[in-house]
Amino acid sequence: MSKIKGQNFRLLVSGAVIPEATSCSVTLTGNTEDSSTKDTVVAWNEETVVSTSWSAQVDSYDAEVADLIALVNTFVASQPVPVGWDQTAGSGNGVAQEASFARSGNAILNDLSLQFNDRTTVTVTSQYQGTGALS
Repeated sequence: MSKIKGQNFRLLVSGAVIPEATSCSVTLTGNTEDSSTKDTVVAWNEETVVSTSWSAQVDSYDAEVADLIALVNTFVASQPVPVGWDQTAGSGNGVAQEASFARSGNAILNDLSLQFNDRTTVTVTSQYQGTGALS
């Protein structure tokens, strides 16, 4: 059994890793509905998945002006962009390895937080909400 380290799990937007990422997370959600009937003889509810969704979030120190402008433009456009995750290696842990758990789909940048604190590194938090299935 092999484990992956956090530095080797990266989000990719439009096929490229997010530069200077400090953390990332992926959330997969299955929305369920009680499907118990009068025929159910156990005390526990029987649940059925009625819809699924996914989202991904990344925190980074990437404060290049061109990258910030691109993020704001992506947010304003409200259009899906290719988003995925994969194990990475190579230079700067920036080369996708096509791991068995790697997934991708289209997502909308639905939350963008830019923190500009005095005398500290700028922090950018981007949240992507999946639209459609993962592949």
